[in-house]
Amino acid sequence: MPEAMHRLVTSVSGTFRVVADHSSPGIGRPRTWEVEDRHGCRWFAKHNPGPKLFRREVAAYESGWAAALGPGRAPLLAAHDIGAQALVVTAVPGRPVRGQRLAAEQEREVYRQAGQLLARLTATPAHSQHPASSTIDWDTEVEQMLRSARLYTTPEDLTVLRALTRERPADLLAVVSHGDFMPRNWLWDPTEQVLRIIDFERADTRPSAQRDLPRLSYRILYDRPDLEASFFNGLGRKLCETERHAVTAYGALDAMSLLRYGLEHHDLASVDEAHTMLRNLHTEYVRATTGERAGGRRG
Repeated sequence: MPEAMHRLVTSVSGTFRVVADHSSPGIGRPRTWEVEDRHGCRWFAKHNPGPKLFRREVAAYESGWAAALGPGRAPLLAAHDIGAQALVVTAVPGRPVRGQRLAAEQEREVYRQAGQLLARLTATPAHSQHPASSTIDWDTEVEQMLRSARLYTTPEDLTVLRALTRERPADLLAVVSHGDFMPRNWLWDPTEQVLRIIDFERADTRPSAQRDLPRLSYRILYDRPDLEASFFNGLGRKLCETERHAVTAYGALDAMSLLRYGLEHHDLASVDEAHTMLRNLHTEYVRATTGERAGGRRG
């Protein structure tokens, strides 16, 4: 643990010991330590090498976005050091959903609560609200995506990606977004039956259809209609046609971004997730072109 991080943790806990190192593998990835003081209280100390991601995470806690999920549903910020790009947050119960083997009934409850928590997050007042068009140049993003696709995918995939992004998504209201609302950032305790959310380093304001929903939809929910139904039951509403189109279009961009990242950083898990998205986007394209109905997909 770096000296600056050690000082920050000490300012919160006094004498402590490192219980576990949860750092992400790879260069330039966050480093995270689980620590315990002499009274048995636990915290998580995190160093994020990216100043932008560090600022976003601190802002998510200080602005009340994380707290808006409800009492005990997210960590609390205990201390941070701007110069060291380090922060300390309280520990919350549970283990990441990804990696747990849950009974079908519990799994559905996890996704119902996930929808419920995302609804709370998006209902939180943001610092600013603006349409997606003011934060993204669609034509430029698509051209960059297609350029990458030529290097990393098949001509068939390229045809699908071009077709799904041909029509620019409509302007949608920006809301508070977690930025990586996936099971790896959901903590579940089977005994308590309560879901909690962690890692707010990508939190900002943007439409849910731009990041949170595409990732969840095309990496997990597309092949699991039972979990999809539970998630949208918790969310409390269905997506309109405009939102569904945006989820698909932004999903195409996200799939290529993830694939490029995975290949360049030798991250096989990201490559696998990207291929899952591409496969499901291809199915979506076939359904759209043949007139086949998706049977209630994505709300």
